[in-house]
Amino acid sequence: MSERSFRSRIGILPPRVVADGRYSEDQVAKLAGLGVEQLRTLALYDVVSPTESGLSYTDLIVARAVGRLSSEGAAFPKIIAAALALEELGMNLSGVRLAKAPWGELVQVLDGGVAQVDGQLVFSLEGSDVNSDEAFAAGEAYEQAGDLEQAERFYDLAARLDRADPVIPFNLGNILDELGREREAEFAYRQALARDPNFPDAWFNLGVLQEKIRREDDALTSYERAFAAEPSYTDALHNAALLLMRKREFSAALKLLDRLVATSRSTSGEARRLAHFCRLELKQESARR
Repeated sequence: MSERSFRSRIGILPPRVVADGRYSEDQVAKLAGLGVEQLRTLALYDVVSPTESGLSYTDLIVARAVGRLSSEGAAFPKIIAAALALEELGMNLSGVRLAKAPWGELVQVLDGGVAQVDGQLVFSLEGSDVNSDEAFAAGEAYEQAGDLEQAERFYDLAARLDRADPVIPFNLGNILDELGREREAEFAYRQALARDPNFPDAWFNLGVLQEKIRREDDALTSYERAFAAEPSYTDALHNAALLLMRKREFSAALKLLDRLVATSRSTSGEARRLAHFCRLELKQESARR
């Protein structure tokens, strides 16, 4: 049973207006080029609405749209997600023309252009015209100009077009972090790390983000991964040492501070002061024992 059917059954939603169910499952599946199990999956997600008498003409149009998108290479979960997004906007697949864009996203086809499923217009690019380098360069230009929303849009496009370069989702994560969208920023950083697990800047920025939202244990792990990938990463050593000091793990912090003194002249003064503080605390702890 779908969520809508269940909510109607227990009285949370009013009963649905029942359309004329003139088509059987087999008929709709055949006409749409789908399997019966696929059709039943659509029903479970309320993409189509079968009744005891069968499926309506609107359901047939929706199923045909799903069949067309599937034949064009769109993944079934993406089609369902797009249908649910349209439903939130008061629309469905029977009244909207969707197509698979060259970068993999399902988009609305409009007169003279395309739009995202939510209706936001996107610039028109097709086939060989799509260039991840150009999209990335546009993202950088908008970022430098301070237009973070446009920078996000172009970095996101570049990440869809080029699924190997870790710098693209890393830059996208920085933009999302600046926009205050921490969950999405973390996802982007993790995309960068999935592409390059030894990307120290991505580990560091992820750690900063996690520390900001008070996930200090996760942040410490991320800082450790950053200076494991780049042993002289002074910012990661410094932040990890401060976290350990806040956790009163002075012995572990002291090891990192000694590394920091040996690594960087620019931070050695502060690192020595912090190291001295750690030694004092360790002496006091030893005296208390």
